[in-house]
Amino acid sequence: MPLTIRRRLVDRVRQWRKIAYVACAALVVLAVAVVFLSVSAPASSIEVFSGSTFFDPDRALRTARYLDDVYHDRYLGSPSDDATTVINWLVEKYTRPPIQVPEKSVLVDEFKVPLGNKEVTLRNVAVVLQGPSKETILVTAPRDTPPIVKVDHLAYASGTAILVDLAQVFSSRPHQKTFIFLSTEDIDNGALSIGRFLDTYADAGNVTTILSIHGLGKEDTQALKAGVTGSQSVTPGWYLQLAAGTLGKAGLDLEVPGILSQAADQALSLSHGDQVAGLGRRIASLALYDDGPGNPTSAGLATQGAAIERLILSLDSGTEAPPDPGTALLLTSGRFLTNRAVGFLALLMLLPAAAALLIWLFTSRITGKVALRHLRNFFSFALPLAWIFLLAFLFSRFGLIPRYDLEVPAVSGPATQPRLAPTLLLILLGGAAFAGSRHFLGYLRPREQRATTEMARLSTGFLGLLVGLALVLFRSPFLILPCLAAAWAWPLATCFAEPVYTGAVWRHRFTSNAPVLLSGLIAPILLYAYIASADGVGWTGAWWYVLVKTVSGSYGFLGPAAFVLITASFLTLLGARRMRVVPIETLEVTDELSLLELPVPRSRRKPRNPTRPPLSPWG
Repeated sequence: MPLTIRRRLVDRVRQWRKIAYVACAALVVLAVAVVFLSVSAPASSIEVFSGSTFFDPDRALRTARYLDDVYHDRYLGSPSDDATTVINWLVEKYTRPPIQVPEKSVLVDEFKVPLGNKEVTLRNVAVVLQGPSKETILVTAPRDTPPIVKVDHLAYASGTAILVDLAQVFSSRPHQKTFIFLSTEDIDNGALSIGRFLDTYADAGNVTTILSIHGLGKEDTQALKAGVTGSQSVTPGWYLQLAAGTLGKAGLDLEVPGILSQAADQALSLSHGDQVAGLGRRIASLALYDDGPGNPTSAGLATQGAAIERLILSLDSGTEAPPDPGTALLLTSGRFLTNRAVGFLALLMLLPAAAALLIWLFTSRITGKVALRHLRNFFSFALPLAWIFLLAFLFSRFGLIPRYDLEVPAVSGPATQPRLAPTLLLILLGGAAFAGSRHFLGYLRPREQRATTEMARLSTGFLGLLVGLALVLFRSPFLILPCLAAAWAWPLATCFAEPVYTGAVWRHRFTSNAPVLLSGLIAPILLYAYIASADGVGWTGAWWYVLVKTVSGSYGFLGPAAFVLITASFLTLLGARRMRVVPIETLEVTDELSLLELPVPRSRRKPRNPTRPPLSPWG
């Protein structure tokens, strides 16, 4: 009778694990269906301005050509004489007829910022056109060109030319809101100049909308691209809907990154462009650009310049900018998913690990002494990983690893070119820390029963996995993406992937959970491929790029801490052997934990009497 009760307990535990996993999967499928069927539309929209425009394409084209002639080699750290010439030219443009705004309304700022392994000097020139309302619209355009120029330099002067011409138009045209036209010079470095302006401008708290433009005016362009993602944020749906409607009236389409690209960019902090600075401060921001071939023409500027003017007039003629409802993912139509919906889905991703942890803790009856020993074993994996991150951070302070402010550019340079010396130092010091940690902290020779050891390892591994996934969720719901396989494939190893009875067509020949656990590396590998290909970082430079982003603070403290815990959990679970239910007649110990033992080696198994069915389907 006692054996029958224990037999039923084991069977019940196995069923609990399977039922819990299936229930988690069903909840996630249902939630995904509900979330994507209830994609929200902007609660309020602004009408597209339909009046006349005064943008002069010929004048803008002459300005672009002059800028390109005077300041052809426009890059970060350009010779100060050339940069000063352009700055003086811009100030003269703003303070002399026909614009002639007061000199106090023209703001010039020269500042230095760390960029990789050096400091660069950046210069901002802004003209402020006061309106009756304090609500401010910031229009920006970069003067410089990317390090890798795919088109002629003249194409990257058109944004500044449009900016100067619009400043002239609105200096004499009535407007309700305050306009700021800002010329910057960091086209590919996460809007350092815009961030600087928002940090130093006295009335930056009144800025509600930011529009950035560059590369416009090409005659054969059929669509403009939009930068919409920032640091854990995205452009509000109403703003994208307004921009799409305005460009549509000009015969232009608007291309927006797909949902998967937006999610991956936010998960890995890969977003870049002028929209980053504003979105990071919860300001509605949008970057409109054209990186296709060709040079600006008068006809192209006439169409696109007028469309930009009409977009600004639409923002000016409407009421106050609608509040952002918490946009997380954005469709071209302006419909969106909220952060609350994405956070709810991310929370459900924790369920399999939580269910596996609770079931193992409930059934194992591990003592506190045993739990502490296995936690010590867990930390023997975690501490060397944390030591490597600490070393990398210290290396960045001494200049061995490049460090950036705000966003790390995904272009050829220090961020994507690995350095041999710090890499070898990290490997050597990290390897020495790992060997020492495993020697002094690692629980290499367990003294309790084998079943107790395996169940303690599973409980410890799932505890670390759950805490790591929780840290990922607190950092950003999109950071759950690299951990999907860890959250779902690893609990699967203790639910379904067990040896089957001998009458089956096939049988498991593995004695550990390693094959299923290793499948948890699929998602990180895919995201590594995305980093390498989407931004052109390269396969050999992607790991260095992620390291540079980490030491630059792109993932904060929670990101590295979550990585340490999840990796340590993986190593702990990887050491757990596969367990199965042993037939009752082979039991020699009456302890319930002895019902879960490692499979008997195939060479020592006794042949079963074919006339007598097995008492357990897992024997």
